[in-house]
Amino acid sequence: MNRNIESLVMACNNLGVAYNFYHTTKNLVGVVVAGREWLFTNWATPLNRQSVVQLCQDKDYFYNYYKDIVRMPKSMAFLNPYGDAKYERYLEQRSIYEIIESVEENLEYPLIVKKNRGSWGTNVFKVESRQELEQALLAIFNMSSASFDYVALVQEFIEIEKEFRAIFLDGELVFAYEKIVEGAEFKDNLSPLHWEGSRALFVTDNEEIEAIKRLCRPMFKKLVIPFCGLDIVKSRSGEYVLIEANSSPGFDHIVKHQGYEQVVGLYERILKRLGA
Repeated sequence: MNRNIESLVMACNNLGVAYNFYHTTKNLVGVVVAGREWLFTNWATPLNRQSVVQLCQDKDYFYNYYKDIVRMPKSMAFLNPYGDAKYERYLEQRSIYEIIESVEENLEYPLIVKKNRGSWGTNVFKVESRQELEQALLAIFNMSSASFDYVALVQEFIEIEKEFRAIFLDGELVFAYEKIVEGAEFKDNLSPLHWEGSRALFVTDNEEIEAIKRLCRPMFKKLVIPFCGLDIVKSRSGEYVLIEANSSPGFDHIVKHQGYEQVVGLYERILKRLGA
């Protein structure tokens, strides 16, 4: 049982809500509220529509949907020029070298290059030169790799002072935590919480909380994502920038470093939203 489901079960027990396990891992759970069963699977809740899940999973879609109202890194997406013929009609650049030329016409080094879909910091690269950009693109487009993606995202590099994960329910900030790498050891993964010795700490500074709310408020006015985790950074110049969204955020790190209380409280709110 993962820590998300553990927190859900604790919330059910606190509220007297019945639940059923449907898999030996106990990560497939039916929660019975008002005579109706709601399914929780791994990290996913029953709150988000499939279209919203797809919007959060596809970083290029998410960027294009929100770029005019929320500060995000300038981004360009590129289809694998050597991929399946059925995608050929979408190709604008027909070689890696055409992609590199397009990038260099619009963005400046250093850059962040990442796969369009996926999480856990896999296939995310900071590149300083044309050669490194080529290597990053080839790694993402490598169809024999388990980390393959047919779309690569190239983004403006942000000099980061702090990095946060903010959890929102119906557009309301429930809690946010900072990803602390001070004293941690880099382990070939740009995602801070994958560094050896990194920590997650709740944000308690009111100015930081209000800055996160201000940044995200316009996106929820455009579309209320019922439940999501937003990755946000504060740049060295003091600007807050939205990096990406996750419609099924995991809570392993925050539970490990800060305990279950706030996460269980979040699941209690979700159960009450479902009618408990």
